[in-house]
Amino acid sequence: MHINLLVLQYQLAVDKFAHIPRRAPEFELQDFFGQILRFIIVNIPHSPIHNIKGDSLIYAFINQVKISEPATNQSRINYYEDLGPTEFVDLNQVNCVVGRIKDRSKWSIIDRSKLLAQAI
Repeated sequence: MHINLLVLQYQLAVDKFAHIPRRAPEFELQDFFGQILRFIIVNIPHSPIHNIKGDSLIYAFINQVKISEPATNQSRINYYEDLGPTEFVDLNQVNCVVGRIKDRSKWSIIDRSKLLAQAI
C-alpha cells in the first residue's frame, strides 16, 4: 500500500449553465480534488506613489483528479484512476490537504477534515 499526502481539496465557482449558449452565467461552488504540481508566489511591492500596499499572493498549479467512483453514504470515500486537466488555483480556495492510498488499480482519497475524521 502506497500513501501520498500531495492531494488537496479545493472549491471553484462553476457556471451551472455553461452548456447553454448565450445564457447568463449562474455560479455555484463545487468541490474538486487535485495533486499539487507547483506553488507560485507573486510578491507585489509597496508603492506609495500609486497607493499600492505590499502583498504576496500564493497560487498553485494543480493536476485535477477525475473521480471515477464518488463517495456514497456507505463508503464516504472518493476513488479515482486518472488525472485530469491542470489548473491555476488561488491558494485561498484550498479547503484542506487530503491523503491518497492506492487500492489495487485505483486511488482512494482519504479526507479526515469532515465526519470521516471522527470515525478513524
